This record gives sequence, structure tokens and C-alpha cells, in this order.
Amino acid sequence: MMFTTTAAAFLALSASTAEAFAPSSSTKTNNVRSAQQPLQMSYLDSLAGAQPLSFTTSSSPPSTFGELLSGDDMNDLCAFNAASLDIQSTISSNGGITAAQIQDSIRKANEVVSIIRQNFPGAMGSSEILERVKRVLDIYNADNILLTQSVCPDEINHEHGDITDLFIENIGGGKVFHLGGLAGVPFTGKTGFGAYSAHVADGGHAFVLQAPHIGMSDDLELGKYSREGQDHAGSACGAAVGAMCHCIAGNPMPDLATATADWQMNFLIQEIGKRMPALNACAEGNEKQAELARQTHQIGKDMLEQCLSTDFGDADSMLFVMTGIQINMPFEFEDYFQPLSFEVRKKDGSVVDLYQEAFGSW
Repeated sequence: MMFTTTAAAFLALSASTAEAFAPSSSTKTNNVRSAQQPLQMSYLDSLAGAQPLSFTTSSSPPSTFGELLSGDDMNDLCAFNAASLDIQSTISSNGGITAAQIQDSIRKANEVVSIIRQNFPGAMGSSEILERVKRVLDIYNADNILLTQSVCPDEINHEHGDITDLFIENIGGGKVFHLGGLAGVPFTGKTGFGAYSAHVADGGHAFVLQAPHIGMSDDLELGKYSREGQDHAGSACGAAVGAMCHCIAGNPMPDLATATADWQMNFLIQEIGKRMPALNACAEGNEKQAELARQTHQIGKDMLEQCLSTDFGDADSMLFVMTGIQINMPFEFEDYFQPLSFEVRKKDGSVVDLYQEAFGSW
């Protein structure tokens, strides 16, 4: 039997509960549902001829829809949105949804977030990262920015709503200069950064986003991603995972002087090889894959550091640099991002750490 009353409860609660999860510096009261005010019947139930829902909120209502419907707590807005979309998709496809399916959507969303929090502390949805970064840029009156990104070219890193897409549209004014190659390492080097920074407008500023990526499959395995149109999950980041597998297998290190046809991959193999003690100390599975992403981030950040310069623009021009790990999420989740560093460099040589101001403690 299709449990449309529970579905209606979910849909009716979605709009009001999402508001409660939205980050805010002050408590919003004008949209809070008063105690004993009945919830509205959903459009879906009205079509089915169901009676309006009769239950009401109490003076101490459940903190989440998950707590109301399944007993599972939920305190992550992205998990809420993902479960909402998953439930709506099921209703659209099947014409209804069972209570068990609703509970399974909530459970899945909570499990995804639990894995992310365990392995990538401080990671947030891409849209939340954007809003926090923009607030800091506003403080510095940095509104004439040329954006550059050092991100892996894998197509799953450049989809609508990903941090790359959001930054291009909302920070770079629709423009971006690409520095990155495999695994997000800035393989264009000093020449690439020099070309990019030469394009910064007089009085303008530079913003660098550098990040490797890691996928999570529909089976909740890190280091894999369930790509559309394929019946199996594949590696993500494939280059980083491939480099680690090369080293685990004990294959010889490539000679970078002669490996011109696949230089980027061979460079990664060399660098991952130096970090195998840290990787070998991790348990197989998600723990090792998360550590691989952290090590790959450091590889990219080390190269980026050799390329950066404030020799652009005018005396007031600033260089903003943010690095982290891009997380390609499963199901209906927006991609997450774990910020690992955020700073601004000025022409006088000073460097201001912006991480705490933007992202706080977690």
C-alpha cells in the first residue's frame, strides 16, 4: 500500500524545516509555524482525494522531519535536500511512496553525511562554501576578480552546481583561467600562472581555487563514483587511485626525463610513491582513499606555492588563494568541498589567514 499520508507529511514539512536548517546569524521568527497550527495537505494527496492531515506540531516539535517520520535525526541541510529530492523523484516515477522508502531515503542521506564528516571534517555543500567566501570578499571590497582554477579536468568536477561552476558564475563573472591537470595539480606551472595574472585588470584582484577531487559511489565507497550511463562505479580520482595502485603493486618508478607522452601521470606516480608510508598506515577502503585525497591535495598545493606571485594589477591588487578537496557526491546530493586553506596576499608581502573568518571551527 502506498503511504501517501507520510509522503504528504514529508512534503508539507520540507519547506518549513529547510528554513530552520539554513545558516543564519540571527533567528528568523516570522516564518516559524506556531504550536497547534495544522500542517497543510499536499497537492499529491489532494489529487488522491485524501483528507487533510490532522496531526499538529507540539510546543516541543521534532527538530527534523527525519525524527518525525523515522526516528532518525538529521542536522545537515544538504542531507535534508538530498532526501527531499530522492523522495520526490520516487513519487514522480512511481506515483507514490511507501513509509519504508521514505525512511530509507533519510537513512541513506544520514549515512552519506556521516561518512563525509568522519573522513573530511569541515566539509560543506558547495553553495554554502560560496556564500561564506563571498562574505569575506565583500569585507575586502574585492569585486573585480579574475578567477583561476586548478582542478582535475574530470567532467564530474565541472557540472552545474559544482563549486567550480558556482565560483565561475559568482566570483569570476562567468570567466575562468585553467591552471590544473590530472588530480588538480597546477601543471601549467609558473608560465601558466604568469599568463593568468597578466590578464588581471588594473585595480583588479586574483582568486585561485586549487583542489583534487574524490568521489563517493552509490555504494558509499570513497575513491569511486557511479557515473551516469554506466552499470558499475569507476575510480575518482582515477589518476590518483591509479598512481597509488602502481606503487602498491611494486612497479618501477617512471623516468620523468623520458616519459614525455604521459608526464603528468608519471609525476603523480613519483609523488604518491614518496607518500606510500602514510598511505600504507591506513586501513583499506574509505580511510585509505580519504588519505590519498589529502596527500594529493598537498602535492598540488606544494606545486602551486612555487608558481604564485603578486606581480600583477596595481598597488591595491590582492591575491586570494583557497585550497581544499572537492567531493563528488552520490544520489541527490550537491557536491561537497572540504576547505583546507584560505588566505589573501597583498603587495606589501603580508599574508592574512582567512580560514577561521570564512569557515570557523568545526
